[in-house]
Amino acid sequence: MPEFKQIKKRILMAEADPFFMEIFGNAWATMPDVFHKHYANRAFCDDAVKVTGTMSIWQSPIMRPAAFLFRWTKTLIPVTAENLAAEVIFRTRSDSDKFWYDRTVRLQGGETLNFVSYLEPKGGNQVVEWTGSGIGWHSTFQFEDNRVHLRHLGYRFRLGKLDFPLPLTWLFGTPSAWEEAISETEFKMEMTIDHAVFGRIYSYTGQFEIKDIALAK
Repeated sequence: MPEFKQIKKRILMAEADPFFMEIFGNAWATMPDVFHKHYANRAFCDDAVKVTGTMSIWQSPIMRPAAFLFRWTKTLIPVTAENLAAEVIFRTRSDSDKFWYDRTVRLQGGETLNFVSYLEPKGGNQVVEWTGSGIGWHSTFQFEDNRVHLRHLGYRFRLGKLDFPLPLTWLFGTPSAWEEAISETEFKMEMTIDHAVFGRIYSYTGQFEIKDIALAK
């Protein structure tokens, strides 16, 4: 892995601003160095940041009958398991203003699952994370209390070039997530989904280390 000073120099030398700089606003300058690396990708640039680590996933009994649906739509990892090996590559592309998550998780039996989604900026600190199924999570990104917080604004559905609100929080529950710095190259995170009637129905936690930053020249 490149030395910390070399990584920081590469980010500072990049001509375009990171995708997330505008989203985090004034808080960007105060964020821990690990987040400047984690979110180093620039829009309209072929950039990639790779992190590796482990994830622990939990789903309530009421979610388990829908496991086949999550696997088919590639929206949630449909297992309950501890300390699964995981790799995430954050990508941006020279022909797009979007930000991709390319997630690979190795299950305990050796099976590998791959989930790809992308963030579409919606102005200010708002984004929509779109899955291959056409269902999106509209949320905000905010850095406060030493954590990056993702807060739910609603679900959306995309049909062709159009997208519109999908008022199904009552059915799918309310997701939220946070990330917290551990060191200059490591962070931990948690994502949860809470239902108004059934309480917590899904969650995953993870700890990741930044392994590579490849910024296009």
